[in-house]
This record gives sequence, structure tokens and C-alpha cells, in this order.
Amino acid sequence: MLAETEAHKIELSSARREAESANRMKSDFLAQMSHELRTPLNAILGFSDFMMSEPHGPLGHENYREYVSDIHGGGQHLLGVINDILDMSKIEAGAVELHEELVDTEALLDESARMLRERATNAGLNLRAEVEPGLAHLFGDAQLIKRGLLNLLYNAIKFTPSGGQISVRADQSADGGIALTVIDNGVGIAAQNIDHCLTPFGQAENVLRRTHDGTGLGLPMVKSLVELHGGSLDLQSALGEGTKATLRFPAQRTRARPVGARIAAEVLPVAPVATDETSLMAATA
Repeated sequence: MLAETEAHKIELSSARREAESANRMKSDFLAQMSHELRTPLNAILGFSDFMMSEPHGPLGHENYREYVSDIHGGGQHLLGVINDILDMSKIEAGAVELHEELVDTEALLDESARMLRERATNAGLNLRAEVEPGLAHLFGDAQLIKRGLLNLLYNAIKFTPSGGQISVRADQSADGGIALTVIDNGVGIAAQNIDHCLTPFGQAENVLRRTHDGTGLGLPMVKSLVELHGGSLDLQSALGEGTKATLRFPAQRTRARPVGARIAAEVLPVAPVATDETSLMAATA
């Protein structure tokens, strides 16, 4: 009886520590979000007020173009932050429903790479997209799968210095499933921070999050989206060496390629299409 009581006390103590830790992480997250929300909002209001005073004369003057661009950029960033927070809340509430359909894996990879090609090029990065020839199709929510892949690509671009390499590849796994993998040779993540990166609100303690813009909800969101498909997110990284992030879908989520479907080339050409985070959101809405 005494042993059971002691064990119960230990369980309660452990649960209390976990709850306190979760509360601290959420508090840190909210403090960071205060900055993330106010910074673009200040830019929007500041440049709007400046333009309303017409310091360069009528608003048709070309000098105002830069201010309009800054306002637009601030709005895009603000929308991205709000969408991240709302979407993560929806996932945590279990309110996400899958709209399942046959997903052309090759087209998915090609389109995702195209959307971020210009951003990668502007950042001085080389982006390659490869698909295993004859790879099966996926059966799942095309928009959510695409969003997860875009998020991994965006992270790779964001955390890879100019001159770096990024590759995105689709292969059949040993278990018959499909793996979508993004590899970069960027700044990487320290081993002790990997778990934080995959935990909602936990990335507030990640050094990388403190030196880059964003909510830090991207990877936890991707993890949740692939888990809704019965899959998993595998994150391997080393500080200063780069990161390998893999979306793994089980064999039950694969379907044979329809007769007459195009056969993937070993390397897919990618062309510029989108350049901002809001374009990603619009494409997957």
C-alpha cells in the first residue's frame, strides 16, 4: 500500500512538472508572437500613415511604390503568422478532415519545387527535384500533403546560407510506402533541439527560432498532417551540417500508377512561380 502511494505521488509530481513545462513553453511562445504580430503591423500602419501625409506629393508619385511593397510584405507576414496559429489550433482540436483522392507523386513534387524555385534562386541556392521512375501514386489529402512538403522546402531555404544545396526527392520505401525527402546543407539543428522543433510551442527554446522570423509551428504542423495519413515525419540534423526531413507514408497510402500515366524523369526541371509564404498558403487553401 505504501509503495502504491509513493508511486502515485511520483506520477502526480511528474504530471505537474510536464504541465508546468507546457505552460512555460506556451508563455514563451505567446511572448514571441507578440513580436511577430507587432512588427509587421507597425510597418503596415507606419507606412500607411506616411503615405497619407503625401510627403512626395500626390500618391501617384513613383516614390510611393517602395512603401506599398513594404505594406504588402508586412501584410503577407502577418497573414502567415495568423494562419499558422489558427491551423495549429485546429489540428490540436482534432478538427481537420482529410479530403482523400489519388495524388500524382511526380506532379506533387514538380509543382512544389516550382513554387519555391524563384525564392531559392534569389537566396543563392541550388534546388533539385528528383522522383524515382515509375513511382506509385499516393492516396490522401493532396492539399495537406503538398502543404507539408512546401513547409519543409521553405524551411530548407530559410536556414541554408547562399551557395548551399537543397534537394527534394520522392522514393519508394523498403516497406512499400513512399518517402518525400528534403535535404539541405544549411545551418542544421543541434541534437538537443530536435524534439523542441517537433513539439507545438516547444520551439520557443530553439536558438534558431530566436534568430529567424516565424511562428516555429511549421514542423509540428507538418508532423501532425502526415500523422493524419498514418505516416510520420523523420527529422535528422546536425548543427553546421544541414538537415534531412522525410515525410513517410505507409504502403496502405500508395496506389499503382494509372495506365498511361507519365513516367518521371530522373531529374525534374523546375521553374519560378511563387516567391512568398502567402503564395504557399493560397496554393494549399
